[in-house]
Amino acid sequence: MASLAAFSKCAARVLFFALIIIQCFFLAGYPATYKNNSRWYLLATSFAPAVIVWLCLIASKAKLRRLFYIWDLYIILALIPNIAVVFLVVGDSIDKNKLLGPNVLKMVLCITPLLFLLLLHTADDSDYTDEHRELVSKLSYQMAIDLFDAVDMIDIVLEENEHDFGIPRGFAVFMIVLACICLALSTWQLAENKLARGETKIRFRTALWRNIVEIFFVNFTFLIVRAVVFFKYGKDESIFIAKNGIGIILCVLEIRHLWVSR
Repeated sequence: MASLAAFSKCAARVLFFALIIIQCFFLAGYPATYKNNSRWYLLATSFAPAVIVWLCLIASKAKLRRLFYIWDLYIILALIPNIAVVFLVVGDSIDKNKLLGPNVLKMVLCITPLLFLLLLHTADDSDYTDEHRELVSKLSYQMAIDLFDAVDMIDIVLEENEHDFGIPRGFAVFMIVLACICLALSTWQLAENKLARGETKIRFRTALWRNIVEIFFVNFTFLIVRAVVFFKYGKDESIFIAKNGIGIILCVLEIRHLWVSR
């Protein structure tokens, strides 16, 4: 069992490293290709802080709580800036007939939830205690779904460029901003967990305000935006509309649980 666990952890680390390298070069490849300027590949260096710090951690003792900071570096310094550059520089010129078209961009962005799952399983202490295992399992399901929610919001904009539903450009920009806010909020969700000596505690105020922000600025806003896209522009978003409705209910229940446990 020990050898199997070691192999699984090693495989997670190799796959995490490979996927983050693939993602960084593909995202940098969009402005480099469409602007015919290889200097844009320097954008890939924005992933370097997260990768270098992660390599240093796993070379010594990669504790779960320290790997949370890797996610912060990845989201804030790398992923969000690269998404912004792709849509600001390339924008409507993304061509479905090219290799680096909208479908490839969606696939590259869908790597993000998988990177999060792999990151959690590269920790040396993720399997040591029941509390850590429970936390990893909880975060894996909850945050992976929220990350796909953000990717789907970007997908609406990409499909608008391809199929022309009639969504105004300003509204499309607003959706990209919302998706980036959702991605940034994932760092806040990690911050509400306090890990020390194998124990897991919730920071009450951090968790409370995170849930409040997630209700109004993510799930409720996403629900309204998707309802407009669905009813006004005819783009079917019924599945994620239901997801956002469920997300609001879960956040309310989480706030209630926080107050009761307080």
